[in-house]
Amino acid sequence: MKVPPPSDLYALPALGPLLVLDIAAAIAASALRAQHVEIEGDFDPDEAIVVTTARVLATECEMLRDTLLCFRRRVLAQLASDRDAWPF
Repeated sequence: MKVPPPSDLYALPALGPLLVLDIAAAIAASALRAQHVEIEGDFDPDEAIVVTTARVLATECEMLRDTLLCFRRRVLAQLASDRDAWPF
């Protein structure tokens, strides 16, 4: 994660809040894994519902982070392309 430069934030203001969302998802996933160490292993049908929920939430946080990364790469590539395009 890196903070977008001011020029990118000016062109694409949504990058700021999306970065905050990415950081929050990273913290949430780490906190869930720290609190429920057993989610790192395979699913156990006898595990508590709280552990299963923590497993799902941690996975969803990682999926959200992957999606945000793809989005960020695509919009920044488009922005770079637009900036390099011939102005006429």
